[in-house]
Amino acid sequence: MSIRPYASLYIHVPFCRSKCDYCAFYSLPSDENSTALPQLYLKRLEEEFHQYQQHCQGLRSIYIGGGTPSALSHQQLSNLLKLVNRYFQQEKDCEWTMEANPESLDPEKLAIAVAAGVNRLSIGIQSFVPALRQTLGRKGTLDNLEEIHRACQRLGLKNLNLDLIFAIPGQTLTDFQHDLRQACECYQPTHLSAYALTIEPGTPISARLNTATDDDLFLEFWHSADAICQQFGLERYEISNFAINARHCRHNFEIWHGQTYLGCGPSAVSFNGINRSANPGHLHDWLAGKAASDDFLPPEKRAAEILAFGMRTTAGWNCQEFHSLTGYDLWQLRGEAIAKLCRLKLLTDTGKDIHPTHKGLLFNDDVMVELL
Repeated sequence: MSIRPYASLYIHVPFCRSKCDYCAFYSLPSDENSTALPQLYLKRLEEEFHQYQQHCQGLRSIYIGGGTPSALSHQQLSNLLKLVNRYFQQEKDCEWTMEANPESLDPEKLAIAVAAGVNRLSIGIQSFVPALRQTLGRKGTLDNLEEIHRACQRLGLKNLNLDLIFAIPGQTLTDFQHDLRQACECYQPTHLSAYALTIEPGTPISARLNTATDDDLFLEFWHSADAICQQFGLERYEISNFAINARHCRHNFEIWHGQTYLGCGPSAVSFNGINRSANPGHLHDWLAGKAASDDFLPPEKRAAEILAFGMRTTAGWNCQEFHSLTGYDLWQLRGEAIAKLCRLKLLTDTGKDIHPTHKGLLFNDDVMVELL
């Protein structure tokens, strides 16, 4: 294994203004008047950066997620971004994404981010319909979204992703189509994510909602996303993601295709090309320096995992590239499963590559089960 295995960096910011009812990611509601925990977080993050900087190549992508990075104060955000630039070298075309929510982002924070090198912004919308946002337990508003969009244009930040959710209980097809059109017409995103609501066990929403969207309505949501996004030049390239002019999210696309990444912050995961490791899932354990937990798999099972995750994307796998990355031939590794999935018209074999059909993306869980 290379002494510099990591090609990308993920930073988990564990703070939010408030935690949404559907969210299963690790985060803590932040007190706007308190700086103690964020300061401790930044201090520990610098220690982690110092520990791992020599294990990183020139970074191809950086992704700051959470939580809500924009929930940090102006000075805290500035300090975090300065630490990234101090400790890590970046390739000239490095993609640097920051997640944000409209209620905690302002033009000044955006200017701080762009000045530091952030060149891709991902904004959590979920829905423009107030009643549906209330169903999701989404506490903030979208009142300053127009101001943020104008600031992006003024600062030359053109790579913009918007997150939407569908299959929300009570959501009609018209509601979702309105969300899609408003997102595309008003904000001209280069990338759009449209996620089906997953009600995770233990989340607040699971205690009050247990109804799944009717299958026929789910299909209408799914097909509407394709139809409306295509009108605005956004093509589906992954189960839940659409992009214009091949502006797919490099960070996520390369992770789905088995590339390496360093994860910093509580609950962040790393992959060195052979094994995964996960930082402690609670802020205080991570602050105390508790060791990461390792996920060891035999090489064949790891290769099968990499194969399966690549089938989340319309590109699937080029057979030669998969062999170069893993040392395994696709057909020798999972030939029986691939043949079955091709017969079911969930995968297509072109001779040079194997990729999911549109139906295969829709039934990705079945594809994953067979390949794993």
